[in-house]
Amino acid sequence: MAEHVLEMAGITKVFPGVKAVDNVNFTLRKGEVHALLGENGAGKTTLMKILAGVYRPEQGKIVIDGQPVQINSRKKSQELGVGMIFQELSVLPNLNVAENLFLAKEKKKGMLLDNSLMEKEAQALLQSLGLSISPNQIVKNLSMGERQVIEIARAISSDAKIIVMDEPTSALTHDEQEKLFEIIQKLKARGTAIIYVSHRMDEIFKICDRITVLRDGKKIDTVDTKEADIKQIINMMIGDNEGFHESVIARKQTGKQTAAPILQVDRLTGTKFKNVSFKLYKGEILGIAGLLGSGRTEILRAICGLDPVSSGTITMNGTVRRIKSIQDAIRLGIIMVPEDRRNEGIIPGMSIRENVTLTNLPAFFPSGVIKSKTEHTVARRNITDLKIAPGDPEKKVGKLSGGNQQKVVISRCLNLNPQILLLDEPTQGIDIVAKTELYKLFRSLADQGMAIIVVSSELPELVSITDRTIVLYDGQVKTTLEDAEINNKSILYHATGGQ
Repeated sequence: MAEHVLEMAGITKVFPGVKAVDNVNFTLRKGEVHALLGENGAGKTTLMKILAGVYRPEQGKIVIDGQPVQINSRKKSQELGVGMIFQELSVLPNLNVAENLFLAKEKKKGMLLDNSLMEKEAQALLQSLGLSISPNQIVKNLSMGERQVIEIARAISSDAKIIVMDEPTSALTHDEQEKLFEIIQKLKARGTAIIYVSHRMDEIFKICDRITVLRDGKKIDTVDTKEADIKQIINMMIGDNEGFHESVIARKQTGKQTAAPILQVDRLTGTKFKNVSFKLYKGEILGIAGLLGSGRTEILRAICGLDPVSSGTITMNGTVRRIKSIQDAIRLGIIMVPEDRRNEGIIPGMSIRENVTLTNLPAFFPSGVIKSKTEHTVARRNITDLKIAPGDPEKKVGKLSGGNQQKVVISRCLNLNPQILLLDEPTQGIDIVAKTELYKLFRSLADQGMAIIVVSSELPELVSITDRTIVLYDGQVKTTLEDAEINNKSILYHATGGQ
């Protein structure tokens, strides 16, 4: 039997109201790449944060190299040989490569830093990984792929025997991905064990030896990669619960559209997407699905003028438009509800009244003088129409629930009378009751003729509310799903690169 460098047995972690990890067993062999898969909320990140010492489990045990261990801090985890490489890289951009590699473990000559020794050891380490990066190179001048490799090198310099990689290729080019895979093979040859968290099935089947799938906090199974296929893995991730969120609202039967599109995007290329084309029709809810880093949010930002595009066209009501700013978009009747409502959507210290009228003050008060009575009337109408609770216009928005905060953001957008509403993760972090209310609101708006684009990481959400859904993979449109084709398994299959 292969040697287990790591055993996690009966791991359970409970947060208020939810069992995030439920009696999970996980093993890792020396010199293997083990994929850890599951939908958002399946428990992957929580399990890895327990290994990293960020969280402490309610029950269960961890064994490293045959010895039971207690991991009660990030430092302890590192001392035991666990290196964590999260999506948000922790390299410091203003330091050079050598300084990053030896951060918090600097080499010294007496009381002074031994920069010469650190540069020499950094150079040797980088060369061992097949890299030609200079130890003196400032990290902010490196590509994302090179920064990713610096993270790996830092873990190796700390004698990591286990390296966790969380979506390591989400921001990498194809060439950078291939370089990363080469490095992973070198690490395997050294006996380093790697836990590989990703949704990209082509990568999983290319570099991983085994696959463990979590669903709803529970372990479903562990399989040898060579004995599995994509459809089997997706079935394990989704389960047989296909109808769980089955349409809380009535989906339009799309079929062949006969009316002219209100919005047409042709071969649009931006920072994280390329040659994207689709049409949006009046009264339609169009979904955009894809993995993190697939370009979903960036497409919305490009349409509403927040991000530049390098090529392609945006046509609205038959006329090609050049949208260079959010003000251009608003004038055309396009408005976006951002993903981060707390930092980009609301002003927590202001009241509901002040928040809902904020972006349309010139229309409400053309003379330039804000009339509190008028503002109060507008706020009251918004509170009634969107069922914002509590119904006090003077209530500070920062004191509202997440669902009601989102309703405030949406009401402010609706006060601009948009033709097209762009929704980025519109129900993130809110409860099921609030979600259902918002779903019904979106359908009501569409029934009144508004065109809506929804970007969401929650597959049941897209299944519930969209009339059509385009699926992105590596920044390009992989397929367009309609009617009964819009289901969890189909979306995930295409989003992970299924052929």
